[in-house]
Amino acid sequence: MRWSQAMNANALRAYFGVKGEETGCLAYRARMHRLFAKLEPSLTVTEQNLADRVRYILRSNIFDVAELERLRREAVPSSDENATAEDSAPQIVEQPANGCRCEYPSCG
Repeated sequence: MRWSQAMNANALRAYFGVKGEETGCLAYRARMHRLFAKLEPSLTVTEQNLADRVRYILRSNIFDVAELERLRREAVPSSDENATAEDSAPQIVEQPANGCRCEYPSCG
């Protein structure tokens, strides 16, 4: 199956929607898979395939930084709609005590 730009965007929306501000790695894949199924009901992909695709998208720079931030904001709306650029700047997050070593950038 060839992934379109829209399918890639929906995969990231599902990922960002589930991960949000969360830094832990526990049980997000099933939730991400369910959300992706709602966004792309005509596609059948496994949790593993979707997780691999998200990792590939994030590592291969398919989307530029501005587009990634736009997708993240769409998926995780800010409580303050008038947030400044400083508010949306990436924050340094300490690694969780459980020693999570996931390959996903937003995970500890």
